Amino acid sequence: MLRCTANTQLLSPGRYRLGIHPTLPSLRARQSAWSVPSSAARSRAEAAVAAPTLPVSATSPSPSQVAPVKTATSIQETSQSIGGVPRVVLKKGKTAIFRSGNPMVYSGAVDRVLAKPQPQPGDTVVVTDGAETPIAWGVFNPHSMFTVRIMQLQEELGQHHDASLVLNMPQLIAARLHTAIQLRTALGLGINLSQPAATQQAKQQQLSDSAVGDTINNHTNGHQIHAGPADESGVGSTDLSERGGKDHSQAVGGEERQRSGRLASTSARACDVYRVVNSEGDRLSGLIVDRVGDQLVVASSAAWVERYREVITEQLMQACGTSCRPVWRQSKEMLKEEGIDVAAADTGAPEPAAAQVQVQENGVRFWVSASTGQKTGFYADQRDSRLALRHLAQGRAVLDLCCYTGGFALNALAGGATHVTGVDSSAPALELANSNAQLNGWQPSQYSFLKDDIMKYMQQQAAEGALWDLVVLDPPKLAPNRKSLNRALVKYRKLNTLAMRVVKPGGMLMTCSCSGAVSLDDHFLPMLKEAARVAGRHISILRVAGAGPDHPTDPGYREGLYLKNVLLLVT
Repeated sequence: MLRCTANTQLLSPGRYRLGIHPTLPSLRARQSAWSVPSSAARSRAEAAVAAPTLPVSATSPSPSQVAPVKTATSIQETSQSIGGVPRVVLKKGKTAIFRSGNPMVYSGAVDRVLAKPQPQPGDTVVVTDGAETPIAWGVFNPHSMFTVRIMQLQEELGQHHDASLVLNMPQLIAARLHTAIQLRTALGLGINLSQPAATQQAKQQQLSDSAVGDTINNHTNGHQIHAGPADESGVGSTDLSERGGKDHSQAVGGEERQRSGRLASTSARACDVYRVVNSEGDRLSGLIVDRVGDQLVVASSAAWVERYREVITEQLMQACGTSCRPVWRQSKEMLKEEGIDVAAADTGAPEPAAAQVQVQENGVRFWVSASTGQKTGFYADQRDSRLALRHLAQGRAVLDLCCYTGGFALNALAGGATHVTGVDSSAPALELANSNAQLNGWQPSQYSFLKDDIMKYMQQQAAEGALWDLVVLDPPKLAPNRKSLNRALVKYRKLNTLAMRVVKPGGMLMTCSCSGAVSLDDHFLPMLKEAARVAGRHISILRVAGAGPDHPTDPGYREGLYLKNVLLLVT
């Protein structure tokens, strides 16, 4: 049984104080083992943590192996008490960006590394300005484009931050994981699975209703698109002219449409699939953890995460109250850039995982493959936008491009769409999408999932004059880095041009980008404007959104704002 708990203090109705440093019973129990050692003992402990083999699940340090330092007023004092801590000296003029919050020290900003021998991947280091005055500390990797991932700034060692975390990765990991879980609990996502389903549903109903409400705001110019009166399902509808495109808007039947529309109110709006740890947003750069039903799924993309695998595993299990080890998934391409050959390095047994796990998001049920699906098996970042789409789908024909396992498609059915067509190039994903539709009780006449290249599919449909009332375009990441940005923008423009051509005049297009290198204002919106010009259509922005609040972002790291979801009126 997976339970996530939080230590929150009620201040006033609707306001809570999140403990910056949660009470950790197991950590407190270890205090005797973590008594402050001598400098020599501390140095030996740090040396033990610095083993170069990666990953080191068999030898990675546990919290009991590394003792906290004495509370110090500066990183300088802590590093001196330990002795022999490597220093990464920044180039002149490169300090401000990191002091102001960017956690990723790229290699071009580093002037020199002061250490003998040179630090190994995952070692803790002190980051200094050109005068060798410490400004932060973090984890080192000489093979990565990010030489240091900053964990704590000097300015933080004040009233609200625990100085005992300085240069102590096991204790910092424990504190940050518990704080991350407290946040999700405060957001209403920390469901106690031992409670009856009805109790869970009641807790989630208020949050789900407030996530979208009856009005969709235009974040760009303050205009609003108002949902019409709610039908008996509680799902609002919006009256657009000329609903129903060619061969795609025939009603399935009143009884079936009423049945699909009622799903939003008769099923639970509980959610047991969401982001638990969001990398830089939770100040653990390179570590992503999702809850997928009763499983925790870790996505590892940094050398330090591989090195502290056992610490992370232990603390996650403890914080979430589960005896099941998390499913550990390694991002092979990203770890390769970190200097790790996953195939050669991962000698441990794979974490146990069920072949498929059933999850629920806002009343819609899904089968998820946590061990073999893309990323962690489910794209929880689009949860709020899927619910927004549901409120717009009543009586409309919907086309879901890059539908994967049916996230948007099934929400359209839940909102009362007349028919939903999903297109994807992955046969396993489409098989799961069909299973998900059956799981929720929809009839085959209400939907169709097709295996095809979306570019070719749209070209064919546009040539035949096919039109849909509502189109969703959610392609995979096309710009994994800035080098690929220009090429990706060309493809985004082509895809969106075609998507606009299959939207009925007066219909809507929900278009997305999950590329961190693509910014909303500088790239995505100008691209959409150009796509509309090429398509011979006019667009108006109805809604702009990103990931949900379980995906916090660091304002100092703009790449964390990777998800763009823009709802357009296409005329």
